[in-house]
Amino acid sequence: MNKKWMIGSLALSIGLISASGGAMAASPSAGSTAIKKVAVSAPGKEGPATINNLTVKSIIPLVVHARALYFYSNRGGNIFPIETFTYKAQEYRYLSSDIGTKTKLMNYIKKAYTHNAAAYYVQTQFLEYNGRMSQVNADVGNLLMYEKATARMLSKTATTAEFELTVPYPGAQESSESVYVKLKKVEGYWRIDTSPDILF
Repeated sequence: MNKKWMIGSLALSIGLISASGGAMAASPSAGSTAIKKVAVSAPGKEGPATINNLTVKSIIPLVVHARALYFYSNRGGNIFPIETFTYKAQEYRYLSSDIGTKTKLMNYIKKAYTHNAAAYYVQTQFLEYNGRMSQVNADVGNLLMYEKATARMLSKTATTAEFELTVPYPGAQESSESVYVKLKKVEGYWRIDTSPDILF
């Protein structure tokens, strides 16, 4: 079996790419370039960004995808070595080049979030400094297991929706958390309408 196909199949089997992405990679017309792109896709490109039928089941992969985008941007992207500087007595780090400008960062976040949610996140959690995006040099996050969440639809129209997620902690050592998610349909696809730093 071709090595690229094996990597693509492995990525599909462990959930790094969506089934539709895997099917596209298997298409004879896609060519080896498309296979390589799917097999080595960067964080954030693997999730279901094309959900147009929002249900209690389809929202979970979208939220998991949105969390991956948040974690990647919140840790500064693919930063090694870390470039730091001091601004107003606080240490900051530059984001990696793939999300290192305001436009790139916005486009990346908008793969799962609405423009307003992405804009709020970028404006409140990042600093544009010398033409590059940066953030306070610290890591935050929680241990909630969104991939094992259950969802309850609270409301839904043709263009907006609200869900309550029950999200467990690892090992069930603590009780689950209730997380409220607002969504909006953007150009035919559902996007989360809550800033990532608020949601996660």
